[in-house]
Amino acid sequence: MPFHKDQPVSHATEPDYSVPLAKLFDLQLQNTHSKFLAIHKNDEALAWRIALIEQAQHSIDAQYYTWHADVSGQLLVSKLIDAADRGVRVRLLLDDIHTLGADRRIATLNGHKNIEVRIFNAFRVRWPNQLLRTFELLWNLNRLNHRMHNKLLIVDNVASIIGGRNIGDEFFGLNKSFVFRDLDLLVCGKSVKKFSYSFDLFWNNEISKTARRVIAFRPRRLDFNHMVKRLNTNIAVSRKIIQRISSVKKSLVNNPDLIRQLISSKAQVFYDVPNVNSIDEKHMAHTLYQCNMHTKKQLMIISAYFIPSKALIASLQSLLESGVHIKVLTNSLASIDVTAAFTGYERYRHQLLNMGVELFEFRAEPRYRSTYSASTINIDYLSLHAKSIIYDGDSVYVGTLNLDPRSENLNTEIGIFVKNPQLTESVHQAFLEDLAEEKYWQVKFNERGKLTWQCSDEIITQQPARSFWQRIAKTFFSLLPIQQHL
Repeated sequence: MPFHKDQPVSHATEPDYSVPLAKLFDLQLQNTHSKFLAIHKNDEALAWRIALIEQAQHSIDAQYYTWHADVSGQLLVSKLIDAADRGVRVRLLLDDIHTLGADRRIATLNGHKNIEVRIFNAFRVRWPNQLLRTFELLWNLNRLNHRMHNKLLIVDNVASIIGGRNIGDEFFGLNKSFVFRDLDLLVCGKSVKKFSYSFDLFWNNEISKTARRVIAFRPRRLDFNHMVKRLNTNIAVSRKIIQRISSVKKSLVNNPDLIRQLISSKAQVFYDVPNVNSIDEKHMAHTLYQCNMHTKKQLMIISAYFIPSKALIASLQSLLESGVHIKVLTNSLASIDVTAAFTGYERYRHQLLNMGVELFEFRAEPRYRSTYSASTINIDYLSLHAKSIIYDGDSVYVGTLNLDPRSENLNTEIGIFVKNPQLTESVHQAFLEDLAEEKYWQVKFNERGKLTWQCSDEIITQQPARSFWQRIAKTFFSLLPIQQHL
């Protein structure tokens, strides 16, 4: 798709420290540090997003890999429309990989005078047909395999949320099939301007097309009114969930100890540029590997999809030889939501254990549902989706990057590195509690050199899986030459 030179250019608004959010988080112009709060609970993650959008006065910039049209997705869209109705400028940047069938809704939303939607690396085929889209992907793999994996919400350029969560019920504990255990950071102050600079790079890049350029459908005012009416009807059906999230939001925003919970620190923001496939550009994965090499005692890696590259293997080997204790927390076959990705990790498992890395795999058992799920319906399984690295108990990285070939070479990613013992401890302790509550299997060799999965007094010798058919699918994917795309 050619870049249209008349595509408008826009930039983030200047931070205004008189807005309600700045007062809520006690932000002042002279602050040289940022403020942080780790968000582990799924319902709180949704509640904070709603709170930020409702408090917006000037601008909302949202950048997401996936935005589902489910309860949470529709609720947040309705909040964006409410903000736009009161004069807030809304810029929404979506990756095109998961927009199949959503063109009419996107174009209608884009019809609001204060809302602009752009599509990152758009497909040419706009018909709602998965087979045709798959054919186009395979035909033009070099371009369309490059996706924007960023997940970022910025409000008034003073407060933001970054982390592993896309917009969808499984990320906020509302999905009736499975839910994720994830991690976000609420970030306020100076670092938000760096997030905004990253957002503007993507927003004004030629690879991000305006919805009007990509989608042929031209909405009328009646279409917009109909969409709003349908949103309100769908949200009303889930009023009990909405009321629960609203109650959580009020308890967070009206918490008199909120200011004391925020952790003040300097930070470094890492991000890929939109044209990261250029041979002259480096991915942020290389920067994280450099951070690894400064570790002296302990390194804890939390990665939903863990497929180590040669460079990462080499850096881990070097750290182990210098006496660093390394733990890796990732998904088991039973808990992973993308079975194909597991085959990439599985082939490195023996090597990692022989090197001396401690491996822990997330348990999928729904008996831990109450920790992560806001639904009263029994879900099928739990899955890990967090992306974080903890260094020596005094530094922590939180972002969107998994340690796998796709994040390292194909996707664009964003994250933040904070050197602060208090914030690091708040993240570290939460995952240590997960381990103590036996939400992970530890993978070990037995006396005969065979893999076992151990948890408390329970030891199993067959890899946990959700079903016999998932084992068949795993075997099939392991035979395909898709390692570099995982």
